[in-house]
Order: sequence, then C-alpha cells, then structure tokens
Amino acid sequence: MADIQDVTAIEAKKTSFRNVFLWSSYDAADTLFSQAVISLIFQPFVLLMAFYNGVGSYSQAFLYMSLFMALSNLLVALLGPFIGALSDTIGKRKPLVLIVASMMMLATLGMLLWKNWVWLCLMFVVANFCYQAGRMFFDSMIPFLSETKKRGFVSSISGSLSFIGTMAAIGIGMAVYGKTNEPDVPARIYEQALENASNLQPGSAPNFGNLWLFIILSVAAIALLTLPFIFSKEKTQPNENGIKKNLKIARTNFRQTLREFFKYKNAIIFIIAWFFVTDAANTAILYMNAVLTDGGGGSPTDALIIIAVGGVLAMVGAIGHGILMDKIGPKKNFLINITAWGIAIILAIVATSLNGYHLANGIHLNEAGTASAWAFKIMYAMVIPIGIGFGGIWIIGRQFIYQIAPPSKVTQYMGFKQISGRVSAIVSPLIFSGFIAMSESLGLSIPYSFAVALTPLVVFFIIGFIIITRYKSVHIEYLGGERAPYKKLQKK
Repeated sequence: MADIQDVTAIEAKKTSFRNVFLWSSYDAADTLFSQAVISLIFQPFVLLMAFYNGVGSYSQAFLYMSLFMALSNLLVALLGPFIGALSDTIGKRKPLVLIVASMMMLATLGMLLWKNWVWLCLMFVVANFCYQAGRMFFDSMIPFLSETKKRGFVSSISGSLSFIGTMAAIGIGMAVYGKTNEPDVPARIYEQALENASNLQPGSAPNFGNLWLFIILSVAAIALLTLPFIFSKEKTQPNENGIKKNLKIARTNFRQTLREFFKYKNAIIFIIAWFFVTDAANTAILYMNAVLTDGGGGSPTDALIIIAVGGVLAMVGAIGHGILMDKIGPKKNFLINITAWGIAIILAIVATSLNGYHLANGIHLNEAGTASAWAFKIMYAMVIPIGIGFGGIWIIGRQFIYQIAPPSKVTQYMGFKQISGRVSAIVSPLIFSGFIAMSESLGLSIPYSFAVALTPLVVFFIIGFIIITRYKSVHIEYLGGERAPYKKLQKK
C-alpha cells in the first residue's frame, strides 16, 4: 500500500465541485471555438473565399481547405508529446492553457485582416494548433483536481457543460444570420457557376453574410467563458528549475516515455483503435455543416437547428457516459460509443443519397409535401446517435489515458493520444476530400459525393471496434489505487 501512495502522491485527494465547475468553463470556451470557428465559420468562409479568388471547382476548393486543416493537425502531432513532457516537468498545466487560449483567440481575429483565402487558412492553422494544444493541457488537469473514484463523473460534468459552448455558437450564428444575412451555401455557388458560366464566374463575389460578425462575437464569447477558468486551482508540483534546465529534463523524460510507451501493449492497442475511431468521428464533426447543407440540402439555419438538437442530446450523453465510466470503465463505454457513431453515419449516408436522388429527378427540398423532405428529416434522426457518440468520445479518451499513464506522465501520454488523434485528423480530411473529388470526376452530384465520402467512416468505426476488444481492462485495479505498470498486465 505504501508503494501505491507514493505513486499517487502528486494527484489530488479531494474533489471540490466548485473548483470543478470553474475548471469546466474552459471546456465550454474551447467547444465554442470548435463549433463556431471550425465547423460553422471556417468551412463556408474558405470555400466562398476560394471562389472569390478564382478557384472554380468545389472539389478543388474542398481539397485546399482540407490540406490546411491537415497541416495544423500535423503540427500538433509532431509537437504534442514534447510539449506534454515539458508540462509534466514544470508540474503546471493551467498557465499553459491560458497562454495557448490567448493565442487561439488572436489568430482567430487575424482571419479578418486580409481578404485572401490563403491568409485565412494560415490564421486557422495557428488557431487550430493552439486549440488542440490547450485541449491536451486541459484534459491532463483532472487527476490534479479530483480524487480517483470521482474522475469519470468530474469528466462528465466538464463534457456536459462543454455544450454550453455549442449552444452559444448556435445562438450567435442565429443572431448574426437573422432571416436575410445567411451566407451563400458553397455547393450551390459552384453548381450555379458550372451551369451558367456566363453569369456567375469564379472571381465574382459570393455573399459572405455576417460571417465577419460571427467571428468577432465568437471570440468575445470564448474570452467570456474562459474567465471562470482563471480562478480554478490544480494541485501543482514544486519546480524551481530554470527554463533551460526544464527543457533538458523534458527532453530526457520524453525519450524515456517514448521507449516505455511502445513496449506497453495496452497503450498501443488503445492508440491504434483511437486512431480509427477519431479519424471517422473527427471527419463527421469537421464536415457536419457541409454534410447538412451541401449534402443534405438544408440551409445554414437548418444546419444550426439540427446541431442545436444534437448539442442538447450530447449534454445528456456526456452525463450518461460519465456515470457509466466509474461503474463499467472506458472500454465498455467505448464500444457503446463506437456503435452509436456508426449508426449516425449510416443515417447520414441514407439522407445524402436520398437528396441526391431527388435532385437528379427534379424534386426540391422546398416543395412542401414532396418526398424530398424526408431526405432532411433523416438528419434529425441522425442526431440521436450523434448525441450519444459526440457526448462521450472525448470523456472516454481522457479516462483511458488516466488509467494507462503513470501519474507523473499524464500530459505526455495525452500527447501520444494527440498524435493518434491528430494523425487521423490529417488523414481524414484528405480521404474525405479525395472521395469528393473522385465522385465529382465520375459525374456524381455533390449530395451523392458526400454519400460516397461518408462510407469509409463506417469501415473505420468497425475496425476501431474490433481492435479495442483486444484491450485488457484495468478499471477495477485503477479504482483500487493501482497505477501503471499494472501487475495484471505483467503476467505472462
């Protein structure tokens, strides 16, 4: 028992729920960034800006956008583990969250400075890198503000409150769009250009609506939601070393952890499964707005309403996963979560295929009473499993790391999880945009192209499901106070 106490000495031994709520406020702030900037603003903004700058093909503009997304995720994958090692060495995570959050907000505002789609993308690369780095530091804080037996529930509180950010993003979007200020739907702009080249050539100015105001208000809301986090407290480890010595120690620790990690079978199984599942989940989240509008035939306001419904269900899903987490552990939760995601994507494929069929046969969504309305109604059915999936996936990923990692290396292990998640986020936009381009080259309409591009996601979820069944659960041992390396896993 003495050994266990020594190992867990740096962890929190009590849980202050007041402190948990203060800490959770940043989850709402960075979720607002993810929902507003990544999902609702950047995609239509850059696709319309590309058209304004003379890019005449939807698939080409989509590919350019995806390449910049991949670049930002590559930076996180390359630097994440070392940044994590430095955080563990310093023994503090909260100051790093605040630093990268400030940079994230400044870079987002930087998107407004030039009317140039390349500049817009470069600012997004910086903002997204800071968002992902802040996510890693934030997730690593739970063992240092909560006792072991309550960490699943604490994580679910954070996950549930994060959807305040989703609701705020949707509320801001609806407020700035109103009834007359929606931006053009990119797919329709490119289709019109293709059908009527004499009247709508690339280089003409599409309607950006109030996307500019959307950015400004989103950054202000992120800053407001971050304020309570400033007053949160984490258990820190004393460190009087200078910057130079900390960097040297961090490099040494990183090399040691790297060797240790790749000998750890349970960790490797989780990371590989996490790669496939988050590849598919990140793609679904990243392109949700485009799937709903360009693929499903909805307006930007229609998309906001569906995302709002999904956000409410995800709040419920987060609490449900958190309660189950402390009882059945992350492995069983993950299997439930993957199944929900798979069902959601299948429904999205059905909806986009049906919309493609109706468009091919001259049936339009705005014709009341026609069968085409069902194409978009299926999207409402999709949000039920999406709520279960989206509400729990990041909570589950955190808990895996808390159980896999030694307490002194939590942020480093979060960094390795970030490698898997970010490499998948590099691969997924390229695969998705590749299928969009291939479908377009075969003469398929944009809705059919989305149906084709969504299909590999189902395959990825199935692969992740199969792989995670090989993971050996250590949930009971973890609750009992044992930490990695577990005696159970060392038995031959």
